[in-house]
Amino acid sequence: MHVDEKKSSEFNELVVVGSSAGGIEALSILVSSLPKDFPAPIVLAQHLDPFRPSNLDQILERRSTLPIVVVQDSTQLEAGKVYVAPSNRHVAIRDGFVRLEDDHGNRPRPSVDLLLSSAAESYGDRLIAVILTGSGSDGAAGAVEVKKSGGTVIIQNPETARYPSMPMALPPTAVDHIADLEQMGSLIYDLAKGVDMPKPQEKSEDTLRDVLLMVNRQAHIDFRPYKPSTILRRIARRMAVMHIGNLRDYANYLEGRPEEVAELVMSFLIKVTEFFRDTQAFEYLKKNILPRIIERA
Repeated sequence: MHVDEKKSSEFNELVVVGSSAGGIEALSILVSSLPKDFPAPIVLAQHLDPFRPSNLDQILERRSTLPIVVVQDSTQLEAGKVYVAPSNRHVAIRDGFVRLEDDHGNRPRPSVDLLLSSAAESYGDRLIAVILTGSGSDGAAGAVEVKKSGGTVIIQNPETARYPSMPMALPPTAVDHIADLEQMGSLIYDLAKGVDMPKPQEKSEDTLRDVLLMVNRQAHIDFRPYKPSTILRRIARRMAVMHIGNLRDYANYLEGRPEEVAELVMSFLIKVTEFFRDTQAFEYLKKNILPRIIERA
């Protein structure tokens, strides 16, 4: 999967949110907890009655300090704005725009799966996807695509969600964080804001090496050959969640905390092991490459 950095470089992250039954109340609470300086665009896909005009934007405007924008055909994304899909239309992320789309079979409208999968294709590991209360399983397939592309997936705690079916439909391996609605705004803000990380070629090399050595000692996986910028970005996500702003402080925090090392390893493995989930690649190896190796041996 290739992400076009030039087309979506106006902001570092994109947040997409899917919800269904009980979602209007949940979205109202969520947007009310987001500060005026929120550093990314937010695109909402709330299942709506296709036969009635939506007033979701008006409901959210009463609770939000951020501008609420109803998507009109093709709307360019801007940081610090909340984009709402109209009733009976799908929305997809294409080339830095959120676009209205019609023909996508019998999906619920707007389709959470379509929003998540299209955003994953454009934003890769810069995407934060959120699944709130709702009936059914819309969003589960899209969340898997987000995870495969290196993005972050958050679900509302099913134990406190009004309708837990949607968050519970996601496979556990696709979920990074489970949060109660009241804590979700601050978590999303921390992830979207991130932390200032040194560039790989700067004097972070010794500290990064220390972090990776700790990971190697516990998980017996050497990540040092992997691309430093990718590794640093995964570390930055963990640092943001833990409210640690310095790489050396994070290295110190890892000492004696095997559970955090395990979380870091999982965040590394999502992208670098994508090849091992490629069924076609392994079928080709099985049928074409391995027989030749065995025959020659």
